Amino acid sequence: MSTFNILLNDYEIGITRQDENVFIVRLPEKIIRLQRREDNEGADYWFEEGADNTTKLTEAIGEVIERWLAATSR
Repeated sequence: MSTFNILLNDYEIGITRQDENVFIVRLPEKIIRLQRREDNEGADYWFEEGADNTTKLTEAIGEVIERWLAATSR
């Protein structure tokens, strides 16, 4: 597991990578488990674990996580 922080809407949010596609996200108001899923065309979508729909918040967090992952894999 790796732990890192991201900046989202001027808040620093702690992230713990549980496995390749599951991230524990410590928001100011709650802790969520964010899951990255790939559709049949290869596009990634971000869901709160147990949910069937993405939200603007899960997509925004997922985009920042993807940028962080891309920057650290160089």
